[in-house]
Amino acid sequence: MEETIINRVQSILNKDLKKINTIDEISHDDFYANHIKKNKPVKISKMMSHWKATKLWSLDYFEKIGKDKETYMYKGNIRQNDTNWQFGAFQDYLNEIRSSNTDTYLGNMPIAQMFPELLDHVDFSLISNNTIRNSTSLWIGPPGTITGWHTDRLANNILALIKGRKLVFLVNPNESRNMCPSGKYEPGSRLSDVNMEDFNESSHAIFKNANVQYTIINPGEMLFIPQTWWHCVYGLDISISSNNFGFTPIDNFKMKSSELIKRKLHSVGLFSPKNCVCHYYDDKGKRVRR
Repeated sequence: MEETIINRVQSILNKDLKKINTIDEISHDDFYANHIKKNKPVKISKMMSHWKATKLWSLDYFEKIGKDKETYMYKGNIRQNDTNWQFGAFQDYLNEIRSSNTDTYLGNMPIAQMFPELLDHVDFSLISNNTIRNSTSLWIGPPGTITGWHTDRLANNILALIKGRKLVFLVNPNESRNMCPSGKYEPGSRLSDVNMEDFNESSHAIFKNANVQYTIINPGEMLFIPQTWWHCVYGLDISISSNNFGFTPIDNFKMKSSELIKRKLHSVGLFSPKNCVCHYYDDKGKRVRR
């Protein structure tokens, strides 16, 4: 699957894909100086061996601890295509994912709300030691999931693979013009109109000039995605991953000021009410917040 995706993306671009730099380990001080401060991505391959998650997490494990849970899942690439959320039993969605014949994605589930005991199973201190607020999420999906092109505007992000593999593409924020930013709204993000599964060369030709980096994240590896870097993520296998968004004091001030106002206006339908990632319309046509 990965070769097919990589070859398709390369066929779109005028420039060769470049691999993201990989290191084995790094100290917290060096990570801050060389990656957080410099806004520079990196894959870290050998700093998760002490995580409880790498030893415990599996579909069977989540079926056991999530027996009575309900949650949201989405289908397909909701950032560039239609928004499609559903709400139901966590176990039912796990069973769909087991079949691998689905595009069901249990994406961006807040661990602190659903499984607070799991916060002790991960270690995102590379970021959290340098931030005042952190948000940790859980992602479980089948092969073929797509998290389409977007940026995390207000936070640095580390994505860690527990099971399965993911293919990630990155573009530097200084090339945002090539990314064809869209008007679709997602809290804390900036979205692109570029859909690499259905590339529209007539309207997005400028994307062909982007310098795109990529890597495959394997179990036990982490990828640092700096604030405002464009990224697109493909699930290659049944995968279980966790990520952490870390907010500096300045990021947190922005979140609690202008961003909070924008979110409140959006929630009551006064800002981008119909074109967003966070709401869907139920069978009765009612606008529902996921």
